[in-house]
Amino acid sequence: MEMYIANMIADTLANGIIQPVKEKPIHLTVNHLKKVQAPSFSIPSDQFKTLEEVKEKLRQSRQLLMKVSKEATPSDLEQKSFPHPAFGPISLKQWISFVGYHEKRHLVQIEELKVKL
Repeated sequence: MEMYIANMIADTLANGIIQPVKEKPIHLTVNHLKKVQAPSFSIPSDQFKTLEEVKEKLRQSRQLLMKVSKEATPSDLEQKSFPHPAFGPISLKQWISFVGYHEKRHLVQIEELKVKL
């Protein structure tokens, strides 16, 4: 998911038009009790990945996210946007923050599963 978001931010920075949007309550992402249909590209497959492969993919996605966010102007981050399936159009600035909320959502789910096990 993070790689997709980083790539969409990069593409929107390069090709997107100025299209300011109101801030969205992206902090609600952490509430995993509200179900949202995951985009098809983010649904886990049956393909096994080693821990090292997963760590490397995470490192690459974080590196790209940091690169595009550092190279962008604050104005572009605030005034360019692309849509989220549940919140509608979100500014690039909020998309960067969304990554953290999305991870936190899954951490909460993991902790609940650990308790159940």
